[in-house]
Amino acid sequence: MKLGPAYSWVEISRRALIANIRVHRRMVGKKVKLMAVVKSNAYGHGIELVSQVAASTRQVDWLGVASLEEAKLIRQAKVKLPILVLSFFRPFVMADLIWAIKHSIAFMVYETEQLKILSLAAQKAKKPAKIHLKLETGMARLGLFPKEARIFLEKILKSPRLQLEGIASHFATAESRDQKFLKKQLSAYRRFTKSVSGKLPNSILHHISCSAAITTAPTANLSLVRLGIALYGLWPSDENKQVVHKMNSEFKLQPALTWKTQIIEVQHLPKNTPVGYDRTFVTKKSTTIVALPIGYWDGLDRGLSNKGRGIIKGVICPIIGRICMNITMVDASAVRNVKVGDEVILIGKKGRGEVTADKIARLTQTINYEVVTRINPLLPRHLV
Repeated sequence: MKLGPAYSWVEISRRALIANIRVHRRMVGKKVKLMAVVKSNAYGHGIELVSQVAASTRQVDWLGVASLEEAKLIRQAKVKLPILVLSFFRPFVMADLIWAIKHSIAFMVYETEQLKILSLAAQKAKKPAKIHLKLETGMARLGLFPKEARIFLEKILKSPRLQLEGIASHFATAESRDQKFLKKQLSAYRRFTKSVSGKLPNSILHHISCSAAITTAPTANLSLVRLGIALYGLWPSDENKQVVHKMNSEFKLQPALTWKTQIIEVQHLPKNTPVGYDRTFVTKKSTTIVALPIGYWDGLDRGLSNKGRGIIKGVICPIIGRICMNITMVDASAVRNVKVGDEVILIGKKGRGEVTADKIARLTQTINYEVVTRINPLLPRHLV
């Protein structure tokens, strides 16, 4: 088998993405708008690919990104869905803002300086800037407390160059089993919006729900929900998964990402041979090891050294020795006729073998979000 043009790549299942969108669309109903959150390279899945698939379903109303750079990539991919920049902050580049306003990009706002620069950009673009007010209800990240938000809201509504499109907040504990704090945040959000309801346009979008809240707190779905990690077939947390399955045992998510590489070298080592930096692994018997052209630069966490797994021909094989910057060694003794060019799965399933982002997260003491998001964006993504 010849090595392909890329030694390592990521495959994204179109079918899985569509299935995850549809199951959430059924959950929220037709009246609630659905935002597909594609920030951070679509959680490592490829922002252009995922945005195109989301738009093709005609069941997604919005896309959520972290920056104007991401919004540009989506527009360059000829996706016309409305986009909300969830993390809009300084420094501001006037040319970019003018472009964004002309291309129906909305901004999350929470400080006066943002309003000033957007107002000026709107004047130059000869089109109102669309904005969503960020309300602080208990996350203590970005946003305005209710008292400040009322004053801020007045400034927005008085400006002919600013168009208030939505009011948003974010849950801090939606992924946990205990929903008390979620309910407290939702109540704070409702109190604020009720207190200003007479001033708001009828078309205003109210949104606070993330993936976890969509499934466990349907009363929080309001007029728009933001579908993030679950869009990609990954659970927000083990607790969330347990709660959802207790409520609806048939609710399923389909992981969309498979991460693959190829063997670049095969070695047959005698007993007592050290492998890799610091000699952290020593063969206990005659061992066949293979080298993979992938390492922590590519997003394969160094914490998986002597812990992680790869799948070769359906056989689960242990990672041995230290994971290097660009190379990883795997014990392939259990695989028959292993050779250079054979495919290796780092995340995904083949035969009885399966390596999931959740398993990797547990081994490296993190969350599945980080595992997939940190896959190097330079690795090619292919829609399959």
